[in-house]
Amino acid sequence: MSSGWTVVGDPDGFVVGEEFLLGRAATNLPLLIALSAVRRSGGGAPPLFGWWTGPEGTVGGAFVRPSFGPLLLGDMPVEAAAALPGYLDGAPHAWEGRSDVVEAFASECPGQPVGHRSRLHRLETLQPYSTPDGFARPATSADHDLLDRWYEAVARGHGSPGAVAGRLASGDLHLWETDGSVVAVAGHGPRFGSAVRLDPIYTAYEHRGNGYATALVAAVTDSLLAAGATEVVHVTTPANPAAYQRLGFQPGADYVTYSRST
Repeated sequence: MSSGWTVVGDPDGFVVGEEFLLGRAATNLPLLIALSAVRRSGGGAPPLFGWWTGPEGTVGGAFVRPSFGPLLLGDMPVEAAAALPGYLDGAPHAWEGRSDVVEAFASECPGQPVGHRSRLHRLETLQPYSTPDGFARPATSADHDLLDRWYEAVARGHGSPGAVAGRLASGDLHLWETDGSVVAVAGHGPRFGSAVRLDPIYTAYEHRGNGYATALVAAVTDSLLAAGATEVVHVTTPANPAAYQRLGFQPGADYVTYSRST
């Protein structure tokens, strides 16, 4: 078997790459989520998928280019990232992934970073946490309008219409309530393999500093572990004080998005 990239346009032909991503699901959740979305919907630019076979003959990397949004670079050696532009049908408008991988891709497809770097945190062992006043509960349709406002604040006006309704329908949003007021939200994405990503995590500005979101994250994480997840991750900016480290989340790799130079 020769080394290099194998590129396909049909998700059904991406079985080898998908198996690789599932084997490292915690650090490749955006690609798995995008792959699932491509299978559910049509329209947009033709998607593209690929996997890297190293000199030893084993799969060591993968990418997903969904119909919309940036090219998603999964785990891979930097030499695989540098080689990838030569296998594509044109330079992407943007690409994102682990910082060293994105920068290696940019060595052959010039671009510049956009937005903020993010840092992946992985749960090691969930630690006990002193619970503030209040309790965690599932979000319901009655919470839609409040969550819609919060989602816009988190997404800074770039949220997708209907996003909150979809999250409520999937049942993955939970709230912290105290004294009759909802003060924080924590959600999680779909589970792939044994891995789940927490998102969003938000506390109303006037209620920050009381530990509500931390307590809610602890409750949501505990429920995910009880349901069989063994890898729980969340993402912050590197400048974030990472309050959730006290719960047992430890910082890992940094991630970045690049935009093509024009």
